[in-house]
Amino acid sequence: MSETPTEEPAAVEKDGGSGGGAWRVVRWIVAMLACLLAVVAVTGAVAAYYARLELLTTDRFVERTDVIAEDEQVQAAIAERVTAEIANAIDVDAITQQASGWAGVEDPPAYVKDLIASAAESLRAYIETEVNEFVASPGFLKVWDAAVTEAHSSLVSALEGDNAGSLVADGNTLTLDLGRVVEVVKERLAENDFAYAADIPAIDAQYVLVDSDQVPELQERTDQLKWAATWLPWIALALLIIAVVVAPRRWVAALVVGLLAAILAGTALFALSQVREEFIRQAGDASFAPLTYDAFTSGLKGSYLVMLIAAIVVVVASVAAMVLRRERAQAEALTARGRARAGRPRRPRA
Repeated sequence: MSETPTEEPAAVEKDGGSGGGAWRVVRWIVAMLACLLAVVAVTGAVAAYYARLELLTTDRFVERTDVIAEDEQVQAAIAERVTAEIANAIDVDAITQQASGWAGVEDPPAYVKDLIASAAESLRAYIETEVNEFVASPGFLKVWDAAVTEAHSSLVSALEGDNAGSLVADGNTLTLDLGRVVEVVKERLAENDFAYAADIPAIDAQYVLVDSDQVPELQERTDQLKWAATWLPWIALALLIIAVVVAPRRWVAALVVGLLAAILAGTALFALSQVREEFIRQAGDASFAPLTYDAFTSGLKGSYLVMLIAAIVVVVASVAAMVLRRERAQAEALTARGRARAGRPRRPRA
């Protein structure tokens, strides 16, 4: 009878009384809120840091655009564009008309017209062949890299609305100047004694990298991107430290963080797939939109995939730690009971 009053105060003291129970609830609320905000900050930090790395770091940007330049469809489109620009510059149609005048009659015979038309077509085919051979050669990638590297500094300028470079943001489009490609093709034509090479002027040939409503939005959010990429990782780290320190049971806090991170990482991957479809739908040139989008988001998807895997590992580790801890506590309790029973005096048999 005398043992019960002695044990009750000890139990009350362990829980800290009613005030201690309230403080424990406050700690859980603060810890869970910190876990939630930390995971949100981590998710945003991954996107912001990756976007800054991809868009504002020259080497990474050039590496991503290399994938675009090596695509056969893109090369074909660029070759077609450059061929058309050169043909327009030397005015093949005007040369054809001049050739008709050289025939010496106002209305030359049909066979002469066919011959002139065939020569004009051969002229276009020759230009097209030179352009195609160059665009398919390693030299094109070097020119592309040089153009993109030179243009990268203008990307930031374009995103900030200054457009002081060869990469220009105009409305919904982000375009790259391919004038250097035309210059190299002109040099190749001159080396092959092409009679009209000298008539090719400097040409402003543009290739549209992005044609989407998201370009103006990207311009508006450049400053926010820089801030988020710089500060969100530190904010996330601070919140995680708060969660670990404040939470009454740290493995439970780790489990919550892992679950929330897995949910948000999975949500981000799903959102990227949905944005891809919307990006393609809004793109002016839908045939190249998937390649461009994938080139600039493949690393981001990979980062969120790593985040998802890490979150799952944290969840599994947390559950395993809690199970082991519970089993150890149960084993210790059984051991303590066994010791208590062993220490009790045996009652004499009647």
